[in-house]
Amino acid sequence: MNTGALTRVVIILGTSLDESVAADNIAKNSRFMITKLRVNEVNSDPSVPTADVIVVDFDEMGEDELQIFAEVRAKAPETPLILVSEELTPDAMRQLFKYNVQDWLRKPIDDEGLLSAIRSTVRSSRTTTNQVNAVISCVGGAGATTLAINMADIASRRLAKKDPNIALVDLDFSTGNCSYVLNMVSTFNLGSVASAPRRVDSEFVSVIQQQHDSGFYLYSFKRPDLNTELNGYELILRLLDVVSLEHTTLFLDIPYYATEWRNDVLSAVNTVTLVSEVNLPAIKHTLDQIEQIKELRGEDFPIHVVFNKHSGRLFGQRISSRRIKELLEDTPFTYLPADHSLIGEATDRGVLPSDISTRAQFLKKLTGYMKSANMMGAPAK
Repeated sequence: MNTGALTRVVIILGTSLDESVAADNIAKNSRFMITKLRVNEVNSDPSVPTADVIVVDFDEMGEDELQIFAEVRAKAPETPLILVSEELTPDAMRQLFKYNVQDWLRKPIDDEGLLSAIRSTVRSSRTTTNQVNAVISCVGGAGATTLAINMADIASRRLAKKDPNIALVDLDFSTGNCSYVLNMVSTFNLGSVASAPRRVDSEFVSVIQQQHDSGFYLYSFKRPDLNTELNGYELILRLLDVVSLEHTTLFLDIPYYATEWRNDVLSAVNTVTLVSEVNLPAIKHTLDQIEQIKELRGEDFPIHVVFNKHSGRLFGQRISSRRIKELLEDTPFTYLPADHSLIGEATDRGVLPSDISTRAQFLKKLTGYMKSANMMGAPAK
């Protein structure tokens, strides 16, 4: 089971409850992984601090129940908290603010109302704790797909214990090249839901997602018709919305050509990596991309340029680092060494470069760049 993509729900039952209707309702949905606790288990159970959302089910709220809120917040100060109870007094309602309760549902509750509340609170939480990293080609053939794949692999291996929930989303539907490079070509016709984008939900995502052996999840489809499909815009944004709810760290492989959804996507990401090459046409395209992104996100938004396939020369470069720095001004840049043998062999075999050599200079340099750009820690604020 792909537990990394499930929503982890802890349900705490009040002292007067033997069973929980709320727990039974949530258990009907296979996308939720439930842990049910009694009040005396809150301090000792390891699932409390790792939960995506905590649901507290009480009949009424007294001093004992308030103590439970205090214990929950001591163990999980930032985790979304939902209360299910009978009608509360005004004083009890004020206590909810003290313990930062995100939502309160009055009994009796309906299935959809509870599930909707859980999804909403988790989505709001993840928009501030998730990290979405855009990887964009400035010119065709710059190697953004190669970088996006290896960035997902590096993050997955480095964060295997801390964060096993990493996804790679291929937004170049013209080729779906991530799936071809990884030998994980999907047979699902994503265009089949274009006429009804609202069908895209967590259950749908569980059907179309694939998991690579290294741990990260892959969403990649060759469906060129989506670029001109009438509902393609809504479908892609809805897909990204649901995928971002399912995973905590995302890498988006974004093509160099313009699409109607491009600005909407870039408006929501945490970082942008522009993949380019050291030649004047590519650098000019890179400068255009930087200008467009800064107009969209502001001057302080983190943009980093990676010059891929770089080969050192004994007597200096055709375009020097000093000249590149003058052109890019305050935008930082990094060189990644050309390793045609490693990349070529990995691509032909349908494996990752790390499966061939974990000590490759290309991977070391890319790992160093990811650390410097804070892609393997807390998201950029």
